[in-house]
Amino acid sequence: MLLSGALLPFAFAPFEQVWVAPVAIALLFYTWMQCQSLRDALRVGGFFGVGFFGVGVSWVYVSVQQFGGVGELLSLLIVTLFIALLSLFFMVQGGLFYLLREQFCSVRRCRVDFLLPLIWVLFEWVRSHLLGGFPWLLLGHTAPGSFYRGLAPWLGTYGVSFYLALLALLVVLLLRRPDPPSGSKKGVVATVVTLLVIGWVSGTMHWSKPSGEPLSVALVQGNFSQEEKWQPDNLSINLNRYKQATDSLRQAQLVVWPETAVPAFRQQVEHSFLEPLSRQLAMEGRSLLTGIPLLTKEDYQYLNGIILLGKEQGEYHKRQLVPFGEYMPFRSWFMPLLEFIDIPFSSFSEGARSQPLLTVAGQPIAATICYEVAYPELTFSHYADATLLVTISNDGWFGNTLAPHQHLQIARMRALESARPMLRATNTGITAIIDAEGEVIQQLPQDEFGVLEAIIQPQNGVTPYLSWFTKGLF
Repeated sequence: MLLSGALLPFAFAPFEQVWVAPVAIALLFYTWMQCQSLRDALRVGGFFGVGFFGVGVSWVYVSVQQFGGVGELLSLLIVTLFIALLSLFFMVQGGLFYLLREQFCSVRRCRVDFLLPLIWVLFEWVRSHLLGGFPWLLLGHTAPGSFYRGLAPWLGTYGVSFYLALLALLVVLLLRRPDPPSGSKKGVVATVVTLLVIGWVSGTMHWSKPSGEPLSVALVQGNFSQEEKWQPDNLSINLNRYKQATDSLRQAQLVVWPETAVPAFRQQVEHSFLEPLSRQLAMEGRSLLTGIPLLTKEDYQYLNGIILLGKEQGEYHKRQLVPFGEYMPFRSWFMPLLEFIDIPFSSFSEGARSQPLLTVAGQPIAATICYEVAYPELTFSHYADATLLVTISNDGWFGNTLAPHQHLQIARMRALESARPMLRATNTGITAIIDAEGEVIQQLPQDEFGVLEAIIQPQNGVTPYLSWFTKGLF
């Protein structure tokens, strides 16, 4: 099971071998069906989880050790504990399935087996929301670029996860018994074929239409390392790099800088940099969207924010913070660890759950910052009227690992679910422009300074999945 779990991350970016997902899950389901005790079911789930997360989130070590200022041994301990905690979800999942099978042993076990896809999705949802959640490496995130990508506008991430888990279960039912009743086998085969056809046919549908005039955009990837980004002596160098790039993009109606592109509180650079820049952009009829830390005047709270300067004005405050990165959960419990961790601004406050849309050239924009893009409810719940999605991030925290690719794949899923184009600006990569079908039409290489320019057509219309949010079902 350890190897089966370690295989599953290869279904995700950057590998995107989507066939791996039903195969790895089928192996897990088959093994759970053979378990003769609760202990066996727990152990199988635990080993699968260790393999899955041990490979899939191995990048956490780089974030903690290289950029968090934590020693190698302590970093290894923290990451090991993190993987172990995540693996508990698979342990409990396996234990629950075993208990249900034993409870309903008088019923045909095959019927109970069909609970497995539901249990899988239930635990993905719990993992995504419990104690702030970790909505990373959900099966549904593999949809962009796959033959079943058309299911995303219908079902969303969790629905696609159920689809893949159901396919895996049907494969197990076909292979588990060497001589199943012919009628039963034909029914399972027919169901598999039907699901495959539905997955393919759904990809031929289009859910959005052009809204207004095309928009000229430019995304700037400044490429500042974490070591130099927050050094006060480098502030002017940082700002000048972005300013010079923006001055050269006079055709762009909207310029987007990444998360904390301005590595100083707004009050510190308001008069010396932001106000002159905003006046210049307004005279040119252009707008700039940039990430910047904010400090409230009323209660002196730190906010991770976005400000809109130039022709249009506006602000957005990050609503979903990164545990241990932007805030310390159960702070009193973890006080002994704080002396080992050196992360700038690790005491942010959450922004208001409902915030007005940003608007550029008459187009309403749904904005998210970094980790938030992994939560569809944050992107869509109040912003279903948006015609363009923008997400900014600083993936420099991850280094050259799997994480930036996984993060981009999640952003592609948001575009696919909503049938909206997305602009993704990051500090060190991967900066990308994504179309309304979740395809990357342009991207910059990692760890390089660069600019992406494009003409984007904003889109409106409501996908079935997006309609759930407009009707208040989430």
